[in-house]
Amino acid sequence: MANTTEIKIGQGLGDIKFGISREKLKAMLGEPDEKESFSLAEDNSGDTTESWHYDEHEFSASFDEEFDWRLVRIAISSPECELNGEKIIGLNKEQLLKKLDKLDFCDLDFEDLSSHDSTNQELVTADEYGMTFWLDNGIVSEIQWEPLFVDEETIRWPI
Repeated sequence: MANTTEIKIGQGLGDIKFGISREKLKAMLGEPDEKESFSLAEDNSGDTTESWHYDEHEFSASFDEEFDWRLVRIAISSPECELNGEKIIGLNKEQLLKKLDKLDFCDLDFEDLSSHDSTNQELVTADEYGMTFWLDNGIVSEIQWEPLFVDEETIRWPI
């Protein structure tokens, strides 16, 4: 069984490395519980992204057509996941910011996505590390991250 709890900045999740193929992830973890395809372009004319959800591990892996269907994004909501030995899911905003400061995360961006008809939702983004922390009602509910970039168009693949 692959390690699916250790968040590795710019690298992946445990044994799962950014840049692997869908076939390699399937060989590691089996068939996902759910697959969904979408385009990030408003008119659906852009490249397609395919997201695989693994309920048992509480994470999703996204593969982009633009990058030859390689793994380019991971999102995790498991309270067991760790970032540099620290559990992050379930922390409140103040606790999160203290942990990120301890890990030398600088230049954080904050975005309030709350609306009257939905939960209180906020994003804390660390662009330098390609990471976004989702807070629902002030509690970290999900972490998303990507490989690091050499420049705006070139990914530094870990494999």
